[in-house]
Amino acid sequence: MADSADKLQAALNHDWLDPYKDCPAEYLTACREWYAALSASDKTVVAVARATFEKSDVKEAEKIAAALPIAPKFPLS
Repeated sequence: MADSADKLQAALNHDWLDPYKDCPAEYLTACREWYAALSASDKTVVAVARATFEKSDVKEAEKIAAALPIAPKFPLS
């Protein structure tokens, strides 16, 4: 998975509690810590990427997320 895809996944998973245990707890914790360390402007980028993803535009959401700092590797790739 490309870095931008990892960044998008972290943006989508930073505040998610996985009731089905699809993602390891360590990954979700790493996403929360990653998000907490972001600047206010980076958190805005996360919000825009997430909104774009929710409109079913995954490619554009990945492009937006590419501007974010290095994120935890998505474990399900």
